Amino acid sequence: MKKFIYLLLVLFCSVNYIYSQGKVSSKVFFNYSYNSDNKPTNEFELDRVYLSYANKISDNLSYKFTSDIGRFNTGKDNRLSIFLKNAMLTWSTDYGKLVFGLQGMNMFSIQESNWKYRFIEKSPQDLFGFASSADLGFGYYNKLSKDVNFSFLITNGTGYKKSENDDYKKYSLQLVYGQSKLKDGFNIGATVSLEPYDYVVAIDTTTENKVVFGGFGAYANKSFRLGAEYNIYNIGGVSITKNILSGYVNINLSKTTDLFARVDVFDPNTDTSNDGLTYIVGGFNFMNGKSLSIAPNVKYSKPQAGSSSTTLGVNFQFVF
Repeated sequence: MKKFIYLLLVLFCSVNYIYSQGKVSSKVFFNYSYNSDNKPTNEFELDRVYLSYANKISDNLSYKFTSDIGRFNTGKDNRLSIFLKNAMLTWSTDYGKLVFGLQGMNMFSIQESNWKYRFIEKSPQDLFGFASSADLGFGYYNKLSKDVNFSFLITNGTGYKKSENDDYKKYSLQLVYGQSKLKDGFNIGATVSLEPYDYVVAIDTTTENKVVFGGFGAYANKSFRLGAEYNIYNIGGVSITKNILSGYVNINLSKTTDLFARVDVFDPNTDTSNDGLTYIVGGFNFMNGKSLSIAPNVKYSKPQAGSSSTTLGVNFQFVF
């Protein structure tokens, strides 16, 4: 009994020390969905749980750890699994910011912020597998002028859920003019990544490239937000080009209520006809301060060939 009490005291003191020294935060995505189509669903689901801890070592050195909990295991029970999403050290200098370790990618970070509703649906590049949200490597961030932000990353290219699997690296560039975190104004920008890979045909191996390009822009004021993006993914060797055209809008009905809608048009192979997909998301977002969002919504998917699918749902976001 004494040992148990001692362990509780140690745990309490450790948690208290962490809270007093750094910043602990969490974000939870929870939803209910109903679909009566070919694969009916009627379920509550814990979509994602992020737990983060950030702290400063000195005035110009800081670090951050983030865990990502979700149903990543596609096995028999599809149980909740945990991954390390961020484990990074940031060094701020007079010549820019250097980031080392497992960090967020720059390929769709601005677009995701423009879209605003990650807890309801992923941004287009993430949803259709054009890029990963985090990876292991090195990043450099700087301002080219007051309104122009620039970043360049060298990473493994496998994302944060897998280890490196070849001798190549992924190179990612982002250039943004305007507000990176859109409030009352605009932004416009582009992202591009290049990742070599071994392309094997019979006994011959050649080095080909996977190239992703994204162009985006958005405008916001106190009444509404409007954004669009166009993404191209070219896989050399197999000569496949994919693209996504996406547009989204949200209208502020009151201080606590938004109306939102998004349309994605996805083509998985521009050389093949009737293989595209139109995906529409729309609904309302009711906000209780910054800690709670409740969003009843409809998701409609219409392939060019095949039957359409409609899912009714309510998505929740808790931020602590």
